Amino acid sequence: MTFILDEFALNMTSLSLKQFFGVLFRCHSVLNFSYIMEAKMKSSNSALFFALLLALSTFSATQPGENVELEEAKIHLNEGNTKKATDILKRLVATRTLSTDSHIEASELLAVAYIFDGDDEEAEDVFANLINEHKEYRYPHYQPQKPPKSNDTSWCWTHPHLARSYLTALKKAGASLKLEPPGPGIQTIAIIDFENNSIDDAEKLNNFGRALAKIMISDFVVLSKLQVVERERLQFLLDELELTDKKVGGKQIMDPSSAPRVGKFLGAQSFIFGSFIKLGKTFRIDARIVKTETGEIFKTASVEGKPQDILKLASELTLKITKGLDIDIKKAERKKLDEMGKDRVPLEAWALLGDAESLSDQEQYKDASKKLKQALAVAPEFQQAKDMLRVLEHLV
Repeated sequence: MTFILDEFALNMTSLSLKQFFGVLFRCHSVLNFSYIMEAKMKSSNSALFFALLLALSTFSATQPGENVELEEAKIHLNEGNTKKATDILKRLVATRTLSTDSHIEASELLAVAYIFDGDDEEAEDVFANLINEHKEYRYPHYQPQKPPKSNDTSWCWTHPHLARSYLTALKKAGASLKLEPPGPGIQTIAIIDFENNSIDDAEKLNNFGRALAKIMISDFVVLSKLQVVERERLQFLLDELELTDKKVGGKQIMDPSSAPRVGKFLGAQSFIFGSFIKLGKTFRIDARIVKTETGEIFKTASVEGKPQDILKLASELTLKITKGLDIDIKKAERKKLDEMGKDRVPLEAWALLGDAESLSDQEQYKDASKKLKQALAVAPEFQQAKDMLRVLEHLV
């Protein structure tokens, strides 16, 4: 940053047109107006300086999605400088100079910064303001970026306190946990953690059912005609209602008899219940579609293959369930599912991720981190494990 300013000041009198626009683009990518004012103090060529400032203003106006200070806050978050990020984000949210989308993003990142500073109540207040000001606001679905984009902050959303802060704010605001369809013809489904019926490696796969539900949710999110209830929202409601004593990985799960009651609260028309079994070199997943209205099994679906093809099996099961729900899949969506099924993260790594999430739920962050490191030893490019480990490093 200093290098650009010094170069700008020293060469202000001899900039060619090509060099002028080079500085313009570089300033726009990393600086805000306050930094350019600093450059003005170092320069004696006021005319060229103001030409640059005018050009930068015009350039920025043509890119409404860009906000230099918002990007700067993301950099601070990624570098662990939460105080600097908080200062910038508080100012941005308060000044109301952002577009609606950017205001929502800045507010979300402010909640993230508060959470990383251990201030859950402040995060709840931020979410409460979002809920009050933007009636259609939806909690973002975590989707790992592979490879991560510049200034990507998606990893932050694996923090175990974030979703609970949002849902607590929702409850305090007197708002419903119910998810309304974002458009006509869109069905809402909820996926329950899969039960482990394995004969081989049963103990190692004890928490894989949770990871499998996560995989399925990521697959279903691709489909435009389906809306998926976040796992955190479902678990929050189950905890509130104390519906069942049955647990997987230390967390409550529900059974089909509870579907009508829970579905009414969540706005889900269907629930996906399932189980898996590993036997030798064979892996089988069974799913049951339960209609909320009746609590009865509407359709069933099964897939079977090799344990190392777990993501491919999950994609195949997604297609079968979607067919059972009479959902049309676009060509691009099918292609995306095929691509997701080609990911080669092995079963063992996913099982370790499930272990880590279970331990994280119990606030055993040090042990959870160990599990994630084991997962990354098995699959070094496992982005979900990388993101979660990055978060837990702030909690250990």
